[in-house]
Amino acid sequence: MMITRTRRPDASSTFGHPSRFGFGLLLYLVLTIVVFILVGRYMPHFARRVGHIRDGWLRFGIYFVVYACAMLGGAWLVWRLPLRLRRENALRLCFIAGVTLSFAVAVYQNRFGTGLSATYFTVGTLGAFVGVLLVTRAAFGLIEVNAPPSPEMVAAVERAHQGLGLASDLWDRVKRGVELSLAVTLIALSLPISVLLAMIIWLQDPGPLFVAKIAITRGGKSFRQLKLRSMIKDAEQKTGAVPASPGDARITPFGQVLRRTHIDELPQMLNIARGDMSFVGPRPDRTIFAYRNIGMLPRYSLRHIVRPGLSGLAQVYGDYYSTSREKLRYDLLYIKRRSFGLDCRLFMAAALLGLFGVVPGINRGRRLFTERTKEYRWHRAHEALRGDIPGAPALPLPSLIYREGAFAGWHDAMEETSARSQHGERDSAY
Repeated sequence: MMITRTRRPDASSTFGHPSRFGFGLLLYLVLTIVVFILVGRYMPHFARRVGHIRDGWLRFGIYFVVYACAMLGGAWLVWRLPLRLRRENALRLCFIAGVTLSFAVAVYQNRFGTGLSATYFTVGTLGAFVGVLLVTRAAFGLIEVNAPPSPEMVAAVERAHQGLGLASDLWDRVKRGVELSLAVTLIALSLPISVLLAMIIWLQDPGPLFVAKIAITRGGKSFRQLKLRSMIKDAEQKTGAVPASPGDARITPFGQVLRRTHIDELPQMLNIARGDMSFVGPRPDRTIFAYRNIGMLPRYSLRHIVRPGLSGLAQVYGDYYSTSREKLRYDLLYIKRRSFGLDCRLFMAAALLGLFGVVPGINRGRRLFTERTKEYRWHRAHEALRGDIPGAPALPLPSLIYREGAFAGWHDAMEETSARSQHGERDSAY
């Protein structure tokens, strides 16, 4: 079967005709002049009505609500004017108008008012963004669920995990309390950067901010695994659940940055706080893939006796296109050896991998091999997942060179896991 991939559109198709861009720039200049004139004329009247309010939170809260309501009214008006704008471009126009208005108000306050120009601009921008998000929620939704499994599939996966003994060692219980406090702290600290990332994602392609993949958590239960959206809207509507190919045209330009640095997984702090995930553990398997793997891989359900992790052994020492058999060996090895020290090493290794693309203990030959065979491994993973070539042959991997003493008993445990899963298996993506 020939697998083809769509090409990424070139610059001319992305940005449109130069004359259309010039018209948009002229329209924005006219809009800016009109906004400054309106602010200069009506801002004194509005300032007199709210200026006597001494409570700063209440005063700026009023400004926030006014901006949000202005965006709702602006979107309603723009969609009814004969401008022939797509909904996405109409929303962008409303948000740019809101940011311009907040800038004009900040300039006015700096010259004639209290001088808190940065605060007025920030409040206005946030209010405008919340306003367009309310419109976006009504038009597209804020969370896009990719290729959801059927209720029958979810029920079948849960039945396959009935009677499974869950891990409840001392470290498992202590780990949950530590992760809860750490996740809540990181959510609070990352809130400013999260708002900025949400604005960039939305401006690039107005629509849902998050994607949710229905995945398996501890005990075989399904949950929504959240990520920042790094692809176009409805990316899996035609393809179904498939791994992203190298240079996939569905990935947005900013999405490439999010995926390379793994910042798109920042919303999974919410999953960790809720108890669906852990910081370290087997990577979550989507319910669609788990339904297929349960009947193909012996001992597959054992990977779900612990919570899935934000980072894990398979993520660090495998790669994105590792098959389910390969990942299962890593997962069972982690479950057998899990400890505080191993969790710390894996989390730091995952951080180095995301930020710099380097993992201590993996030789340069392994990294080059993975990069050069990425295209082949994607085809193999895609075809095995779609069932086009049952039992796709595995590409022989070179021997891995690890630092001495990094993981005691690595090869013995790997051989043990491999021997127990030799019969009746075949490679399957994810």
